[in-house]
Amino acid sequence: MPQNKPPLSLYIHLPWCEVQCPYCDFSITTNPVNEQDRELSKAIAQDLENSTDLISGRKFSSIYFGGGTPSLASIDAVKDILDAVKKYPWDKEVEITFEMNPRDVTSKKVASLIALGINRFSLGLQSYDDKELKALGRNHDKASGVNAVEILKEINLTVDLMYGIELQTEASLKQSLEEFIDSKANHLSLYQLTIEPNTIFYKKELKLPNEKNIEKMERLAKNLLEQNGFHQYEVSSWCKPGFESKHNVNYWQFGDFLGVGPGAHSKITSDGEVSRFRKIKPLDGYIKQQTMADHTIVKGDELDMDLAMNLLRIKSGIKQDQISTVLPESFLKKYQIGVAEGLLLKNKVGATERGYQYLDETIKLFF
Repeated sequence: MPQNKPPLSLYIHLPWCEVQCPYCDFSITTNPVNEQDRELSKAIAQDLENSTDLISGRKFSSIYFGGGTPSLASIDAVKDILDAVKKYPWDKEVEITFEMNPRDVTSKKVASLIALGINRFSLGLQSYDDKELKALGRNHDKASGVNAVEILKEINLTVDLMYGIELQTEASLKQSLEEFIDSKANHLSLYQLTIEPNTIFYKKELKLPNEKNIEKMERLAKNLLEQNGFHQYEVSSWCKPGFESKHNVNYWQFGDFLGVGPGAHSKITSDGEVSRFRKIKPLDGYIKQQTMADHTIVKGDELDMDLAMNLLRIKSGIKQDQISTVLPESFLKKYQIGVAEGLLLKNKVGATERGYQYLDETIKLFF
């Protein structure tokens, strides 16, 4: 790795979805693929070529196909993209993750993706309960989710589940968690449903579990997962030892990432400055020209907050020599206030048990 450069991950955004999930605010399109995936693969290859200076000779430590629903794209398009990425150096043990919708999981498709080098899958299951899946506006049912997990379970698999869903109870969450545990998958991403602006749910009056019930669900999940050999290594991430997501860990350790594809975000460090930007969102526009948008240099209080929002997510804390940047004096001064209040650790960067329990409030120290 070039001197003083953080590790670099690659995020590849494939925007197609069959339906717009009512809680989703990602950059997606519900238009049919119609072989436009091959046009997008060419544009992504061009985007990579245009990004040579940003890559700066670094090896990609991880590669992540997200969306949208990447599994709607053809195997040929995925191959085209990976062929373009192969022009740049990869780590010897690069982690290549591919998101899938349960409806798209077949033994044939999975085998084809593995043959291309995919070695980790992320399955958007969200729940093992049909009523909850319907409430979330998902286009799959429990049966297709169970079938997908059965096909993928022998591979390095992340399953996504949600809590705080309309109609969800402690009992139904417990049932979903027990089915996940029985599946033998080795990684769980467990998210609380949050209602974001510019989503369909934002305009509706939903009957979601109250804060007291949410806390009960969180305690239930913690106890059940820990009893079954899963450890929490990040706010929403649980796994068996050794199955952490390299790609996400690089985000939280403040490594760099290059995003290609419509609406994909990047964070790049150059000459000590941290830049964040994204690519334009419209698919047709991106295919024609891979234009950068919302470019900003992150500094001062914004950089302190950016660091806190990433580093403090790591459950066990992180030693300063593992952080992929030099911490500013302003960050360290605010950090010491948190130490004095019993919210932050003394011997490494991270939250105490109390600080982690109230992480949103802890992070506000860095405003």
